[in-house]
Amino acid sequence: MTKKKSKKVDPKLLPEVNIGMIGHVAHGKTTLTNALTGKLTLQHSEELKRGITIKLGYADATLYRCKDCGFYFSNSDHCPSCFSKNIELLRTVSFLDAPGHETLMATVLTAAPLMDGALLLIAANQKCPQPQTREHLKAIEIVGIKNVVIVQNKIDLVDKERVLENYQEIKEFLKNTSIEDAPIIPVSAQFNVNVDRVIEAIQEKIPTPKRDPKKSPRMYTVRSFDVNKPGTPIKKLKGGVIGGLLYREELKWVMK
Repeated sequence: MTKKKSKKVDPKLLPEVNIGMIGHVAHGKTTLTNALTGKLTLQHSEELKRGITIKLGYADATLYRCKDCGFYFSNSDHCPSCFSKNIELLRTVSFLDAPGHETLMATVLTAAPLMDGALLLIAANQKCPQPQTREHLKAIEIVGIKNVVIVQNKIDLVDKERVLENYQEIKEFLKNTSIEDAPIIPVSAQFNVNVDRVIEAIQEKIPTPKRDPKKSPRMYTVRSFDVNKPGTPIKKLKGGVIGGLLYREELKWVMK
């Protein structure tokens, strides 16, 4: 019997940084996550029915830069701008799509320690700041997240004058905060406008943190699942499933 050699995976294809998608409800967090990753993070029936994020959503994206024209993009084997295949693999990142509704702030606070950086979405068609814009900023300040990119979304819904007015509102809102100098990128996530600039800003502003693989394992647990059906006999009970972030050391699969 011959043993099959396992294929080596490029480390850059494994997620190495966690980026939170935060902001007021309906400011475009899920739409931008979809534009960046190609995945709709609304998975549960109630989320699909109501069109809002209720639980944390997860999606990965592999980021690239075209060596010919300098265009930044994700999840493609060629440049969408000039169609060149002379591209540079930058890294793979994980996005945490946090709910924006006021009654779900506890979920945001639970997710905040998992974030190495964040995209704070602010819709141009509403006055800034909205209530959860302020609360989400406070949440990331509490846990010490300073690597933040501001995404001024929904610029397709307003005219140029309103975009500039909203920009000034954002600058005033950020005054005397820990992210006062964060870059502000005008975007239409719905029409994929300036998403390349968001990726470029992620590369410049949100570095991969150093992990220590030699220390004992530590994991932030966000949620857990019971896999046992009601009425299962004690002798047949199985362990549950936990979800979160392993931020120290590594875990190895043990097959029995």
